[in-house]
Amino acid sequence: MKIADFFYTSGQTAELLGVTRITILRWIKANKFNVQYIGREALIPKWEFDLLKSIKQKNGECNAEFRN
Repeated sequence: MKIADFFYTSGQTAELLGVTRITILRWIKANKFNVQYIGREALIPKWEFDLLKSIKQKNGECNAEFRN
């Protein structure tokens, strides 16, 4: 098993969700979801991505559930 089997990079997550990488990095900085770091690279668990994707499908946009 490779680490890529369990995690996406911030760039991969952004591409799959249809948002910019900067948006993903802002969500990480705001502690909106869990990440793991290897060096400077933020890795998003695939289960976390699945949660974000389901929220996007439900609301039509990714950040609707994350607003305070």
